[in-house]
Amino acid sequence: MIVALCEDPTAYGLREDLSDLVIVTSHTGEEWPDSLDLAEIHVLRLLRRYRVRLVQVARAGQSDAAGYVVLSDTREPDRLWRRGPWALSDEYTPTGTLPQFAQGKRICSIRAKGSVIDRWAEDEFGATPYRHAIGFEATEINRSERDIEYASPTRKPWYPLIEWGWDRPRLQAFLYAAFGVKEWPKSYCALCCFPATMAARDKHLERCRTFPDVAARVLLLEHRAMALNARTTLYRDSSLKELLIDDGNDAALSAYERMLSDMPWAVYHVRRIYFAGRSDTCKAQHGDTCTTPRASCRDPLRKGTCWRSVRTSALGPRDAITPHLKQLAKEQGTTTTSAEDGIPRVNIREPGTTYPALQELLVAAPAGVHGKERKSFAHRWDQIAGTNTLPLDL
Repeated sequence: MIVALCEDPTAYGLREDLSDLVIVTSHTGEEWPDSLDLAEIHVLRLLRRYRVRLVQVARAGQSDAAGYVVLSDTREPDRLWRRGPWALSDEYTPTGTLPQFAQGKRICSIRAKGSVIDRWAEDEFGATPYRHAIGFEATEINRSERDIEYASPTRKPWYPLIEWGWDRPRLQAFLYAAFGVKEWPKSYCALCCFPATMAARDKHLERCRTFPDVAARVLLLEHRAMALNARTTLYRDSSLKELLIDDGNDAALSAYERMLSDMPWAVYHVRRIYFAGRSDTCKAQHGDTCTTPRASCRDPLRKGTCWRSVRTSALGPRDAITPHLKQLAKEQGTTTTSAEDGIPRVNIREPGTTYPALQELLVAAPAGVHGKERKSFAHRWDQIAGTNTLPLDL
């Protein structure tokens, strides 16, 4: 898209000198190195030749109040930033979670890219309308349909590649003719939750073999998340670790094991409250939102909202934390168990088949997850547990 606009600007409604074209990229800190290298070598050279303005931005911190930072703003770009002061992994490490596709939205893309670029554009253009060209290819109409929901009186979305009917083979051929690069790898975050669930799985695993240290860092994120919730794998149908084992990627797995051995570990005390979901009667009578629920508004056979509490009970090296967990299990009159993931846990309380339900466990995993729970968590826990609360002195 950039090449086409630069080589024939007036055909696309741009000034001949490209003074009204601005390329903006928001760095997530998780892009594959080969994507950045190729863009740096070939695309930046093109932008310098035509003196096109390139603005590189990034989220400045975890909270929205932190805003964004401009990493570079020039018509002579010579490098692409690898990350800014905040990266997506900085969000998932302290929460012990992974990227999610929720309510039809890529939450990670909105936080790390979309909202950052929108805020920069608002500061840059104010009330002046502008076209926002995005490089969705011809087969990504569903993504353009989601993006167009964010159109506004100032932001006018434009999807040139869809308009031109350019799919990936057509794009690869065009880039080969322009730069002599036979295959331009797809741009996405290394910790993206989609590549291994689609046709790109083989290419994704090839990248993991090429960059084993990158894959190892993602494995570490997945490990923390699965320790707190065994069902939280990176991909919908499998974990990254399972894929790398099947692929025989010993380099990534060895790098991952070295990281586990070298870093501090923790015992986490994890509790969950599974509330009863809304009944069909409630939805019919109260619509999308029920502000004053009655007993009939809850279905004890339907799982609703889940609250989670995480507390760190011990810190130390890996070879000390595992025995400590076994001792805690002994004090609870049980033993450590591990699911197929091999992560040692002490299951203190298992949720039942009706709701509300409670779950409680201890687990040994890499340190880094911050303790957190809602203000009313303890009250609701005790309220549901009643006299059957299991004491646990941590």
